[in-house]
Amino acid sequence: MHRTKTRWLNRLGGLWLLLLLSACQPQQRYQQQFLQFGTLIDITLVSDNEKRAFNTFEQIEALLQQRHRQWHGWRDGALKRFNDALASGQSAPIPPILRELIDDSKKYFTLSDGRFNPALGKLIAAWGFHAEQQPDRTAIKQIQQNLPGMDDLLIANHQARSRNPNLQLDFGAIAKGLAIRQIAQLIHQQGIDRFIINAGGDIYANPGQVDAGWRIAIENPFFEQAHAQRIVGAITLKQPRSIFTSGNYRRFAIDPDGRKRNHIIDSKSGEPSRNISSATVLTADPVLADVAATTLMLTPPAELAQVTRKLGVSEFLVITEQHQAYLSPSMRQRIEWVENNALTLHIVKQMTGEPPHKLAE
Repeated sequence: MHRTKTRWLNRLGGLWLLLLLSACQPQQRYQQQFLQFGTLIDITLVSDNEKRAFNTFEQIEALLQQRHRQWHGWRDGALKRFNDALASGQSAPIPPILRELIDDSKKYFTLSDGRFNPALGKLIAAWGFHAEQQPDRTAIKQIQQNLPGMDDLLIANHQARSRNPNLQLDFGAIAKGLAIRQIAQLIHQQGIDRFIINAGGDIYANPGQVDAGWRIAIENPFFEQAHAQRIVGAITLKQPRSIFTSGNYRRFAIDPDGRKRNHIIDSKSGEPSRNISSATVLTADPVLADVAATTLMLTPPAELAQVTRKLGVSEFLVITEQHQAYLSPSMRQRIEWVENNALTLHIVKQMTGEPPHKLAE
């Protein structure tokens, strides 16, 4: 168990978290960290009942351990066994613990025009991201000739089969969001209404009834460059919200030829993502936030209005490698920018589908 300071910097993710607590608040903060889903999950509860807080942490730990084991794509568990059954070419019963992930993945695959695609597990492994290996170029080329999608997973009467031999499910772009949603539900069931779940920089925050709210800062994807700002701006949350950031500046590999290989794979080309440095999404549902942040990493700026409208996302910020920032009008109103952030802002008008409008300098 770790006691918190009033602020800390998360080095694993894309967001900096600042807790603003009233000095006269009689409740206490309790914090615990869990290492699951390949990241550090930092949870802070504000409660007047220490026993309740510790009991809640115990339940969260059990939930995370079970979900991580059963949802892991290439270690023994429900998902690996399901993938193995699909690879045999036969129909397989859908494990109940995977049903929500599968249903949501098929839904968002359609809404994102195929950009969000958990069927690419075999390709992700071939690119070397399962075991931190060099890419298997032969396997990559073979899979790219017949790229699978979630529509290749056929479901009837609680049974599933694959019509594409390259299909392998990998829920890395949605499982964290679902786990956070389930943790938040568990915390609410314990009667705690003020808490933050910080999973490697992806955050669900419920500020409770405190007027000041909680302040979340958005990290600059270029902060490691000389003289760059550490953050580009901050958002104050006064209602329960998820804020997730996906980016190419945290998880990547360097190939022998010196080229950077990003871990997000474009389902259209089968190649690692390019051009987008980070995508931040603010929404009530952590599952949607997780899905949308990955999807927007693969969406050209000219198509942001259409894709976000179909997904149901109204608050987002996308930063390109050219330091261009594309954001929705409501997101612009929320963000308090730091000075000299070196970004050129473009407003994406979702309702009319108009092209992004560059703001006056």
